[in-house]
Amino acid sequence: MQPIRIMDADFTLLGEIDTYTSLRWVRRWHKPGEFELRINPSLQNADCLQEDKMIFKAHATTEAAIIKHREIGVNEAGIEELIVKGPLLAGLIGSRITYPPLGKEHDYIHANIETIMKHFVRANFIAPSEPSRILSRLINAPDQARGDKVQFQTRYKQLDEELEKLSITSGLGWHVWLDTKRQLFVFEVIRGRDLTAGQNSYPPAIFSTDYDNIESQSYVSSAIGYKNVAIVVGQGDSGTPKLVTVGQQTGLQRQETFVDAKDVGPKEKEAESLTEAEVERMLQTRGRERLAELGRSESFESKLLANSNLVYRVDYDLGDMVTVVNKGWGITLDARITEMVEVFEPGGFRLDATFGNSLPSLIDKIKQTIGR
Repeated sequence: MQPIRIMDADFTLLGEIDTYTSLRWVRRWHKPGEFELRINPSLQNADCLQEDKMIFKAHATTEAAIIKHREIGVNEAGIEELIVKGPLLAGLIGSRITYPPLGKEHDYIHANIETIMKHFVRANFIAPSEPSRILSRLINAPDQARGDKVQFQTRYKQLDEELEKLSITSGLGWHVWLDTKRQLFVFEVIRGRDLTAGQNSYPPAIFSTDYDNIESQSYVSSAIGYKNVAIVVGQGDSGTPKLVTVGQQTGLQRQETFVDAKDVGPKEKEAESLTEAEVERMLQTRGRERLAELGRSESFESKLLANSNLVYRVDYDLGDMVTVVNKGWGITLDARITEMVEVFEPGGFRLDATFGNSLPSLIDKIKQTIGR
């Protein structure tokens, strides 16, 4: 089985566990993943599995998770079982909200999306104006200025949710790596590879039951809740409404949504008020964000064969664009791997993957409604 190491917040190694009932390790592209570990509480070092302790796999030390939930009970076999759960290390980003700079109502920036994401991490974790908000061991990886240049504005929002919006809009992923040598947490923005059948830069990654790399799969294509035109209203000069339309569909294909962006506009109280061009760019960004949230859902959820012609983390990985084929259903889909579920059990290792954008959960829908 995959050995698991336990560490405290000071990077002190507390112990290692190599026997457990199951470990479910979920990696996600647009937002933090999570884990669940089931173990007999009488086993050696199980007592080290306490809240706020970190765990990581011995053979993948850069990926870590934080224990935020513990429960002890009796499983279906009548055996006492300890269950611990929590987010992967990227869940740290959800511990801060976005403070505006001193003297301003909002934190707004016009830059490449990677630069924007790292700016917010720096402003709210690394070098915030309020010292109590600093997370001393968190650093940014070098900024490569990837992604489109957009105008983005935030004010007292959950930082992880703001990064998720930018990630969905751009296709860039984000993560927090564990650097055990330097005893640091490293925030990084990630770009996946294009491994689809139509490209020539890399060997293609094609998933199909015909290629013996998929055990089973299910397909969803849904336009429920889909919108392709955003009517965005902010504030122009003298407080008059400013309307921007994002999207060009017409006729039967046109599906409109309204975006209230009255918080966007020139601010007389601020020394550096937004120009009309900046307001327009920001309203367009808001519209694109909303349309990305309300896009069509098309996904394959698949149980992968761990031993196949494609090697996980070598020939394909989370965030890569791949091709998924089911000839029996007449479906070929080029899609990003947006979620990987690794399951370690005494009987072996299995992989579940989500290709594309799955239907939003009830919690996701509530967040979308509140964030409008």
